[in-house]
Amino acid sequence: MIRIPSIFRREPLRFAAVAVLLSVMLLSTAKPMRAATAAQEQVPRDFQQTVTLGAGQSVRVEHKFGSVRLHGESGREVKISATIRAQASSHEEAESFAQKIKIEVQQTGEGVRIKTSYPEEERKWFHSSKNSSWSVSYDIGMPADAPITVRNSFGSVDITGVHGAADVENGYGTLTVRDAGAGRWNNAFGSIELAAAGGDVSVNDNNGSVQVSDVKGTLEVRNRFGSITTRNIQGAATITGGNGAVTLMDAASANITTSFGSVDARNIRGDLSVRDNNGNVEILSIGGAADITNSFGNVIFSDVRGRVNCTTNNGRVKGSSATGGSVTIRDSFGNIELDTVSGALDAETSNGRITVRDARGSVTLKSSFGAIEAANVPKGIRAITGNGGITLTDIGGDAFAKTSFGSVSTERIGGNLTVGVTLESIGGRITVNNQNGAISVTAMRPASACRDIFLKTSFSSIRVRIPEGLGYNLTARTSFGRISSELPVTSTGSIGGDTLSGTIGSGGCQLQLTDSNGSIEIAKAP
Repeated sequence: MIRIPSIFRREPLRFAAVAVLLSVMLLSTAKPMRAATAAQEQVPRDFQQTVTLGAGQSVRVEHKFGSVRLHGESGREVKISATIRAQASSHEEAESFAQKIKIEVQQTGEGVRIKTSYPEEERKWFHSSKNSSWSVSYDIGMPADAPITVRNSFGSVDITGVHGAADVENGYGTLTVRDAGAGRWNNAFGSIELAAAGGDVSVNDNNGSVQVSDVKGTLEVRNRFGSITTRNIQGAATITGGNGAVTLMDAASANITTSFGSVDARNIRGDLSVRDNNGNVEILSIGGAADITNSFGNVIFSDVRGRVNCTTNNGRVKGSSATGGSVTIRDSFGNIELDTVSGALDAETSNGRITVRDARGSVTLKSSFGAIEAANVPKGIRAITGNGGITLTDIGGDAFAKTSFGSVSTERIGGNLTVGVTLESIGGRITVNNQNGAISVTAMRPASACRDIFLKTSFSSIRVRIPEGLGYNLTARTSFGRISSELPVTSTGSIGGDTLSGTIGSGGCQLQLTDSNGSIEIAKAP
């Protein structure tokens, strides 16, 4: 019921203030009218009318300030039952106002139109009564197969067993639908609950939660400032949310877009696309491809039987059982953890660690400021990182590993192993044992004295740059390569193209360079 406070009668208000008070007042209309006090009188009045609806004709309801309940029945009759309530300071005033509220029922070639008409006093804020309120509640039985159109505000709408096409708009109240047909369902400042629809469904809400289940056709949902929960959609689902969590269980395919809320999608028989911001994404049991874009939230996927493409920022990615096509991951400021990937894998992150287990296709992993660890990769791997170590175990094919400021550890490599190590501006002791990979080292000038350098590789080159003015005892040996030095070397033994021993400067620290099938170069550090 709507109540006009006496404040409207006493003094003029600015427009903005009136708007605020009006909003509060209108929101209260969805609540039942309170029992009349000693200073108030309440008068109810019943309305009933039955009309016959022709085949193919529709029912239209235009109403505000009260609830509307429609339910499908057998036969062709539209049974209209309404309760009119008015409350005022006196019985006479309440009775007078109740009699002025009219329910208009019109029959046209299109069908039956039901409209509520309130008296002129309803439009005037300066009503003479200090405590006036009124409402009309409908209960309408109608043919189950007839189309319906409802326009209601400031009250709930409840529709059950109406299978005709529906076009419903409500505001400031709940919208509840059960056992319906195809339809368009809109609400504002109230929740929507739809259970069982026989055709395609469109749902639009603002500032309320949405729950939809058991739709035999396609589903389209739009919502702002509220959660969305959908289940058992036989057709494709398109969901657009904002500022609320999105949950989708069982659909033919799905396209989900939201922000400031999490996404949970499971049991999608076809392809799934997710676009999210500032929320976690979790998907499970996807029959087709999964395309995920996210930021400031974690991504978890499991049991995806098609291609996986994931791009995210500032969040962790964890995936398992990607048994279909290729998997491509692009992340920043987050770790990547993958287990059981059947197709080709290409994963890259910044400022995060990459861990891979049981990847059956070709594997390419790249990180910066994070370690890489991979095991059980039958077809080979390419791993590149900066400022992190690399650990490779049980690699069935060729392996390439390159890092800077990190170690490389390998076990059971079934193919060729190529390791590249690049170290820049190292002020301490340097030791690199490499195989089939180039070594590039730049030593910086230490605060005091020099630092030992030990470098060893094969089938590739060694290049070391050291500051001028430091003393080293040099031992350099290679085969099928040559040794060169930009710094003067004082020899203490035999000199050959593949052997060089002596001192740089006054000597002191050890500089041991060992190679085979590769050249050795000693250069000046910048």
